[in-house]
Amino acid sequence: MKVHYTGRHVSLGDDDKERAERKLEKVQRILGQPDLEAHVILSKEGADCEAEVTLHALHHTLVVAGHNAQVGRALTLALEKLEKQAVKSKHKLVDTRRPQRQRGEAAAIVQEVAADEPPAPAAEPTGPRIIESGSVEPKPMSVEGARIALEESKRDQITFREADSDAVCVLLRRRDGDLELIRT
Repeated sequence: MKVHYTGRHVSLGDDDKERAERKLEKVQRILGQPDLEAHVILSKEGADCEAEVTLHALHHTLVVAGHNAQVGRALTLALEKLEKQAVKSKHKLVDTRRPQRQRGEAAAIVQEVAADEPPAPAAEPTGPRIIESGSVEPKPMSVEGARIALEESKRDQITFREADSDAVCVLLRRRDGDLELIRT
């Protein structure tokens, strides 16, 4: 990993640089990219020291800042924030379905490992899931009563038994706001 240090009215000791590079190597392992470049900017205004770390990874730029009276502590705070941000970005990238060109090499390794595993059992059909809500015993009521019950509830449909004909009916709330009656 390449690390560039810039100091504005402040310098960084060798032990702080070593600690920073260890933290940045940990971030590099989290992100799974071999060639990362970080820029560390240290500045001091009065008694306050600021450490800003910029890292270009996973087609994103991660920028964090840490403030403290001591330069080393400000840098440590910034690097802790960078580690949290890297974990969050990595999880977001892995959890969401992004094109492989945005995932980088880490996703290719995951795909290779998955290719070595035996094929999974037959997958469920694609599309929306069907969730059974159990058996429903429709209450006898009129269409007007079902309309009132639907408007009072948060649901988009109500199943009822029509009082006159004893037929099972479904009253649906359509996307345009109208109601649709289905008789069986």
